Amino acid sequence: MALLYGSLAYMAGILIGRAIFDRLGVRCPLPEWLWLVPLGLLPLGLFLHRRHRARSAVAMRWPTSAGFEPPGPSATPGMILVLALCAVAGALRYAGHPFTPCWTPADLAYYNLPAERAFERNAPQVTLLGFVDSYPLVADVKQRLVIHVDTLEVDGMQHAVTGRVRLNTGIRERYRYGQPVRVTGRLATPPDFDSFSFREYLARKGIHSVLYGAVIETMEAPPRGNPLLAALYAVRARGERFLNRALPEPYAALANGMLLGIESGIPDELYDQFNATGSSHVIVISGSNVALIAGVILALMARIVGGRRAIWFTVAGIAGYALLVGGDAAVMRAGVMGSLAVVAAGMNRRSTALVSLGAACALMTLLNPLALWDVGLQLSSAATAGLILVAPDLIAAFRRALSAFHLNTLTRGPVGSFFEESLMVTLAANLTTMPLVVYYFGRLSVVSLFTNLLILPAQPPIMLAGSAGAVAGIMGLEPIGRLILMLPWLCLAWTVHIVQWTASLPGASLEIAGYNSAALVATYLALVVVKTKAHWRTLFERIRQGSLAEWGRRLVNPTAATGLAMTTALVWAAVASLPDGRLHLWFLDVGQGDGIFIQTPSGRQILIDGGASPERLFSELGAVIPFWDRTLDLLVLTHPDSDHMLAQTEAPTRYQVDFAMHTPHAAQHPDAALWQERMRTNGVMVVEQGAGSWLDLGDGVALWVLWPPPEGFQAKDADNENSLVLKLVYGDFSALLTGDAGLPSEEAMMAQASPLQATLLKVGHHGSRTGTSRDFVEYVAAQVAVIQVGADNDYGHPHPEVLNALDGRMVLRTDRQGRIHVQSDGRRMWIETER
Repeated sequence: MALLYGSLAYMAGILIGRAIFDRLGVRCPLPEWLWLVPLGLLPLGLFLHRRHRARSAVAMRWPTSAGFEPPGPSATPGMILVLALCAVAGALRYAGHPFTPCWTPADLAYYNLPAERAFERNAPQVTLLGFVDSYPLVADVKQRLVIHVDTLEVDGMQHAVTGRVRLNTGIRERYRYGQPVRVTGRLATPPDFDSFSFREYLARKGIHSVLYGAVIETMEAPPRGNPLLAALYAVRARGERFLNRALPEPYAALANGMLLGIESGIPDELYDQFNATGSSHVIVISGSNVALIAGVILALMARIVGGRRAIWFTVAGIAGYALLVGGDAAVMRAGVMGSLAVVAAGMNRRSTALVSLGAACALMTLLNPLALWDVGLQLSSAATAGLILVAPDLIAAFRRALSAFHLNTLTRGPVGSFFEESLMVTLAANLTTMPLVVYYFGRLSVVSLFTNLLILPAQPPIMLAGSAGAVAGIMGLEPIGRLILMLPWLCLAWTVHIVQWTASLPGASLEIAGYNSAALVATYLALVVVKTKAHWRTLFERIRQGSLAEWGRRLVNPTAATGLAMTTALVWAAVASLPDGRLHLWFLDVGQGDGIFIQTPSGRQILIDGGASPERLFSELGAVIPFWDRTLDLLVLTHPDSDHMLAQTEAPTRYQVDFAMHTPHAAQHPDAALWQERMRTNGVMVVEQGAGSWLDLGDGVALWVLWPPPEGFQAKDADNENSLVLKLVYGDFSALLTGDAGLPSEEAMMAQASPLQATLLKVGHHGSRTGTSRDFVEYVAAQVAVIQVGADNDYGHPHPEVLNALDGRMVLRTDRQGRIHVQSDGRRMWIETER
């Protein structure tokens, strides 16, 4: 969540920057590079945060799930400094790129006429030299162009300028991107209307001028602009032409909008009907299109170049598609989220949709801070947030309601999928976008949910078959393309029919007046309160039961952490994952098995065992290892049982592993053949260790091998009794990691007077009654015991006898607490749990 909080903090800074900029009446922007200065100071905040140590009256801190307080305050001075730097960076980002900068003679907008003079026939005209800098959009009899201008002629004088101008012209001659042109007309500042700022709309696109009465003359000169964009736009034009030839109107215009992002050809009346029914979102390019493109490219390239390389081809394909369809803010947001999801999957990290959404929006505003006011970006982000945050609750409530009426059968099969994936998901998106729609457009669609329920099932065939048909047409296979487009045509016809019908119903859309920004904020606050009602119920219960001071302390910390967004932007995410000078020990929640991850103070990483499920192991590792770090210094296999070994065999295929360690007994065991083969084929050096050896992990951290003896241990259950028993030592802190060693091994180690005493004990064999005797527990004298065990396992682990032996000590279990995080500075120990 650090990336999400950092994104929110940065974007809040942009809002603050505009408020200050406008209130002070500043006309000239600050240098655009100035916002990089506070970002460059982020390591200072990190240093202060790392230097901060929580004050404690006790030597150890315990997890909340055990009834104790978590370690230290979350808002350190360093974190507050980082937050301030992020806010300042956002404010300076806007100050360097405001809506209304001042102009110099080198800027095209310097020569603008006031907006109110734009329609004066006798207003002075200028001549502009440049090239077409957009994809030409045709709407009825008009062609809309953006011209990149580098020379301006006025009163017979030429001036070198920089800027972009938007204009409308006829459709007699079709223009193309990069075409050099000479344009004459009235250059003016874009106007503002009562309910819409056309000036700010164009400013978000980097345009500060409009040209009226344009007369265009093409120039005989080589094409200009970006060659990649020229190629993409050529493909787009070919696809548009094919769809226009293959489908009748208005279905061709709709197909162009849904597949290629060209909405200009959709009739105004039909577009108004989509708006009135709250279904215009199906027209615009969205995350569904990006997901389709990503899936196709990833599957294709995985077969051609392999899985890892396919990731980058897929990301490039998403970027190319986003540019192909116009590259507006909403499309770019979907593209960034899609790219993050692909990279996260390819790097075996758990993809958190809410974090990806925040990162995408932050990246958009890093590139262009004015994008924060883009209505399309706001609506698409709100809809995505609804799918992430609201839809699961609605689906759960829907299931509870059906259960209450004994209609559980409706939650299964296609019917259940339809109601949950269409009804509840649509309702969630409507709930989170409705306030913005009412605020910006002053209307509320009453038939939105009903309309979307009817048309949403028809949208996947439009995207899938429509894309396939368009690709066939672009490749010159027009007969095949036309054949494929028959199904999308039927679905488009259904969509148009339903939208037109529901739009004609009485009261389909209501006009809402007086819904201002205060009402908008109040509506979203109400949604937040409803979403977090369980938190507030718990909080009020604590207020009732506790003291006022206790209530204040509990309220302030979470509120400050969330409200102030105590993390930073993208740079912070990487920097914050650096080693912090402490020893970290994670007991991973890998189900019924063992999986322990160690990170030393300087950043060395060791994985002990890993459970039976590679997917679960990599998900857990993804939660604790930085996304950019794909290395493991050492793999340790305690013994070749599947619930310890199987997942670890896949680790070298996902991570760069330097060394692997096991016992001489495991080296001769047939069940370890797969593990050894994977290590060998991936170039991992394997070493054998037995009792008496130890590893220096640096920073004063040592890993002692206490068991088994090098010659092996003869016992009835030889596999478990020859399990590695390790002792991790760092200053006054130590952890005894017993693998699956049982009672015979425990007795032998005590008889040998092995140095078993430790601060923390990893209970052997998942709490089986075959190990962890009361004598052993007392001999180790650990203050904390950790049991790695699967929830509702078939073995009855942990056994009541083991729990009785551990009586009087703090017991943590992965089936109850989830992933357990222990950290130490060599003197004290902190413990955090996942739940």
